[in-house]
Amino acid sequence: METIRNSGYRGYLLTAAQKLLQHRQRVAIVSGFPVGEHYETDGPAGAIAIAHSLRAMGSEVALLGVREYAETLAEALPSAVKDGKALAHSIYPLDREHFDTRLLQFVESFDPTLIIFIEVPGANVDGHYRNMRFDVIDDATLPWEKLLTLTGCPTLAIADGGNELGMGRLRVQLQGLPVSCATAITDELVIADVSNWGAYGLLALASTCIRRPLLDEFDLPVCLEALASVGMVDGVTGCAIATEDGLPLVRSLSLYEGLRALASPLLAQRGAMPKKSQESFTASTA
Repeated sequence: METIRNSGYRGYLLTAAQKLLQHRQRVAIVSGFPVGEHYETDGPAGAIAIAHSLRAMGSEVALLGVREYAETLAEALPSAVKDGKALAHSIYPLDREHFDTRLLQFVESFDPTLIIFIEVPGANVDGHYRNMRFDVIDDATLPWEKLLTLTGCPTLAIADGGNELGMGRLRVQLQGLPVSCATAITDELVIADVSNWGAYGLLALASTCIRRPLLDEFDLPVCLEALASVGMVDGVTGCAIATEDGLPLVRSLSLYEGLRALASPLLAQRGAMPKKSQESFTASTA
């Protein structure tokens, strides 16, 4: 992702935060990246943080995922976040069987105003889904790209590796790099070294825009512990521990608390967020 940012891909965090706030009425959040027979902690923690913050702002939220992942997420939610029990009722699991019909039913009933994909496998040019080791994982995921054609609402993706849905926007920049680039393109794309971190940065900047500390009631270690306790694993080590992408928890906490500290003085200001402050925040969180 550093290579991508150095190529000139900048400013994405602010436009994504604006999209999140402008279209937050009914938000569908898709997550769940398979690791063997499990799913990784990177993705669900960010999805939970976003869903929790949106509910606090009065939004309706739906959490979509492959059935196995969705059921595991439902088990973790009550202890992952303050309103976890309520969020568990917002989960919408889908199976490969009748996927098209159930997805259409969901779109027609929920009528999303925004769709967010966080750490979701995206199909390569050959139509297959692959992990970072280039293993085909078609049987462990679903063709979530169909949501892009079923709805007319804005879409936002958060990704960290190139093989996630939404990264088609950066296909040219990813050429020559050892990644299985996804082809689907979303309206907004937030990149980060860890997808969860992109979610935390998005919420921190959104907080400064509305002068409301959206991250204050989200406890990162507690959330990750809850995910690990139900069998979700670190995507790099494959171990069911409270870490993200092979990095120590202290590293994730340092970034998380740094984002909160960066947003804190801006939360205290009145009126619109000054342009210089916007630029400073987005540059720091990129």
